[in-house]
Amino acid sequence: MEKCIRELIIKPKTLFLVLLILNLIVVSVQIKDEKGTYVVEKVVTSVTLPFLEFAKKTSNFVVNSFYTYVYNVNAQKKYYKLVKEMRTLKAERLMCNMLKEENKRLRGLLLMKYSEDYQFIGTKVIDSMAFSGANIITIDKGARSGVKENSAVVDENGIVGRVWKVFPNQSQVQLISDNSSGVGVIIPERQVGGILSGAGNLYYAKLKYIPKDVEIKKCDMVYTSGTDGIYPPDLFVGTVESVTKERDFFLNIKVKFAAKLSVLRNLIVIVQEDKKHE
Repeated sequence: MEKCIRELIIKPKTLFLVLLILNLIVVSVQIKDEKGTYVVEKVVTSVTLPFLEFAKKTSNFVVNSFYTYVYNVNAQKKYYKLVKEMRTLKAERLMCNMLKEENKRLRGLLLMKYSEDYQFIGTKVIDSMAFSGANIITIDKGARSGVKENSAVVDENGIVGRVWKVFPNQSQVQLISDNSSGVGVIIPERQVGGILSGAGNLYYAKLKYIPKDVEIKKCDMVYTSGTDGIYPPDLFVGTVESVTKERDFFLNIKVKFAAKLSVLRNLIVIVQEDKKHE
């Protein structure tokens, strides 16, 4: 600082120039235009105004963007909530429709044309050995409920098996998929019958003793014939899955079960009424 003052004193021209500039600044600050506005103020305003406008617009944009973001977040939360509620309602509606259809099918079974000769007992599966190779399930009804041995067991889709052993409050059912199971069946469309033999498979069985000269096609429907003395006639068994010719006298026919033996739940035991002699 001292050095600068010393230079100004030593150099009169420099000092004069500095004083002139300061004087011009003071004068210019006091100069007004025809409207009485200071020129310096006008210049400063004209320079800073664009920046102020830009800052204002930027601020408004930021504020609007913030509120838009908050609104979108809330709207998105409401959207996902509505989607969740809609899915819940759809699931409940689907369940109601399933129960309605199941009830309809079960009522259809109870109104079979031979209902006067049979008693129908509703039951549930409480244990299953279907995957152990035995193809046996246990139901929650027994002798005290009127269940008898060799009574047919069905679900809403078709036949399931026969009552194998009866206990006071439970019974064991041999599935039609069991290796020792045999069901008398008929294919009405072809006017031919045979024996449905279980093969230990919960989905398919073999239809035996159908002659080679009979034309059997895939998807032909198979029903009980009533000739085995266990299953009433006209109960749905399943559909033909495949047909091949072997060297012997009979066709090799594979039948797909109508009942879902792997997921059995609600069943009906069809007990033949004892005929009273007058």
